[in-house]
Amino acid sequence: MAQKRVLSAKGFTLLEIMVVLFLISLVAIIIGPKLSLKHASGLQKTTRILVREIRELQWEAISSQRMVRLDYNLNRGRISASIIAPSGNLSSLIAPGIRDFKVSKGVRIDEIRVLHQGKVHDGKTFTQFFASGAVEPTTILLTDLRGKQITIVIRSLTGRVRVVKGAFQETPPPPFYGIPSGEIPSMERSGDE
Repeated sequence: MAQKRVLSAKGFTLLEIMVVLFLISLVAIIIGPKLSLKHASGLQKTTRILVREIRELQWEAISSQRMVRLDYNLNRGRISASIIAPSGNLSSLIAPGIRDFKVSKGVRIDEIRVLHQGKVHDGKTFTQFFASGAVEPTTILLTDLRGKQITIVIRSLTGRVRVVKGAFQETPPPPFYGIPSGEIPSMERSGDE
């Protein structure tokens, strides 16, 4: 009489391994981004919040067809948004996704360069957002306690935001003096034709 050998199941099936891998990757996808935010430096966190605020305000100006401002208080490290009424009066802007905030602990706003005021190292200033989508050109220099710096550059016509590690000095365009003869051409036709 031949004995039948019964094979005992030692190990996992392919299906079980795939289910476990799927669950691990699902947990990593859900928890991973939250863990990376907690380990981000105050400088990176402040930069992310500020860039998001700039984009939200540009969209708010376009969608509401009103001018809005991003107000900076360099001495207190506070940033807030306001809306400009047709009369010129300012009022706090309350809209989804837009909020007042204080820069992260250990981070300071070293310098802001704006068109209407030049370089600002202390006090208050602002960036203006127009209904057309244009933004007042602005450069914001953030520094943390270790001396690391990040520069946020806002382009004027498009409102595009550029983030650069370190202090960024944009080279100004060369002066434009007109056409070589120095004369401004007339758009009218001359009468000697």
